[in-house]
Amino acid sequence: MTPLNSSRRRLVLNGSLAALVLAGAGVAYAMVGPATTASATNTRTSAVQRGTVIASVSASGNLALASTSSLAFGASGKVTEIDVKVGQTVTKGQVLAKIDPTQANLQLTQAQQQLTVAQDNLAKAQNGPSSAQQAVNNAQLAQDEQSLTNAQSTLSTDQALPACTTSTPTASSGKGGTTGGTGNSATCQSPSMITQDQQAVTNAQNALTLLKAQQANSAYVDPATIAQDQESVTSAQASVNNAQTALAGTSITAPSDGTILTVAGLVGTSVSAGSTTTGAAGSPSSSSGGSGAGGGGGGSSSGSGSSSSSSSSSSSGAFITMADLSQLQVTANVSETDVSSVQISQSATVTLNATSKSYAAQVQAIAPTSTLVSNVVEFAVTLNLTDPVPPSVRPGQSVSISIVTGEASDALYVPNTAITTAGGRSIVTVVGADGKETITPVTTGIVGTTNTQIVSGLTQGQNVLITLATSNSGLGGRGFGGLGGGGFGGGLGGGGNLVTRGG
Repeated sequence: MTPLNSSRRRLVLNGSLAALVLAGAGVAYAMVGPATTASATNTRTSAVQRGTVIASVSASGNLALASTSSLAFGASGKVTEIDVKVGQTVTKGQVLAKIDPTQANLQLTQAQQQLTVAQDNLAKAQNGPSSAQQAVNNAQLAQDEQSLTNAQSTLSTDQALPACTTSTPTASSGKGGTTGGTGNSATCQSPSMITQDQQAVTNAQNALTLLKAQQANSAYVDPATIAQDQESVTSAQASVNNAQTALAGTSITAPSDGTILTVAGLVGTSVSAGSTTTGAAGSPSSSSGGSGAGGGGGGSSSGSGSSSSSSSSSSSGAFITMADLSQLQVTANVSETDVSSVQISQSATVTLNATSKSYAAQVQAIAPTSTLVSNVVEFAVTLNLTDPVPPSVRPGQSVSISIVTGEASDALYVPNTAITTAGGRSIVTVVGADGKETITPVTTGIVGTTNTQIVSGLTQGQNVLITLATSNSGLGGRGFGGLGGGGFGGGLGGGGNLVTRGG
């Protein structure tokens, strides 16, 4: 064989091998796409371990007061004393300020008097005459009954006399010779005398009948009257209740333990009755008399009265605001891709950016509507701190948040960089004791920040190949490094499946 022919054979062989390599590279390129860089990657092995895998969502925000109490007087008047100042710590039930109660006391007295009258009228309507009135009624009835008896007796006596022979009957005394009655001395009767006696009986009978009717009418219980009197009592009682509330409103007391945030006025300030709200979220600012409660800054509180600079000025709304500075919360924006995994009551960690100290927290609320921030759809998530915080932790401080969205205990796990997922399937490269690499399908569970739970496909202690990427090559920065397990000279293989790892 000539040297020329030998060179041609080598050229053909090398060309065939090059074509094969290029074909394999083309297949790999078609399956995993072009590499973004050509930088090399380093690989090492990691053992399959057992432990806890935690999935979390990260966000950031600023601390704020979980709630504030906006306190106002329940009556109008002039402020007579202010017992606290901005930044002072108070306890539940402590008196904070007072106004002059004179007018409120007068209104209460008048309302109580009106209630007494209304109650008496109702009692009379329900019970009828009193015992004293009933005694008077009985005496009047007995007197009229006796008058009727006397008149009837006189008539009977006169009717028993013989008829007079003259036009005028003889009378010795008592009747003047014309009427009968007790002590009648008439010796005969005349028609006129009998007529007078009968009229006397009729008059006595009519008087008795009228008295009985009047007494019966006074004893009658009219349902309409009772209903009207009852309504009067109800209205009078409401007036008393309002007056009592107004009197109680002449002083402001602390609804809970906390710190005074603002005082909107001075002694001598005239104030009007305003509403009192407690538990409203917010972080009111301090009044002009201080720099914030305990140094804890914040925004402004709606409804908070302005500081008064003159005893003749007036203010309305909240006179004092206060809050528990140890009850803090933070609201952070979570992206739409992460918010679906966030739920109420999930645990979280809030870390102060200034000190790197962390405190436990819990998801309190998730906004039902989104906001658009830099063309990114986000949802506001509010968390309450559940750990006690020292006074040095103040509203307004910036924090980082980590919300635990999933957790698997006593689970097998591998580093995230050991897993490649494509087409809904996840694989790892298992490195045997002899160094042989085997592509192995796995079922994954919780995906944490650095580790992923392995539900099936691996056992504890096995070694898997991970890639320490120095570039963003392949799918999502996962390069081709370490493809093996037979086929194409050990470079491409794994039972004919082309896969990627690491990244």
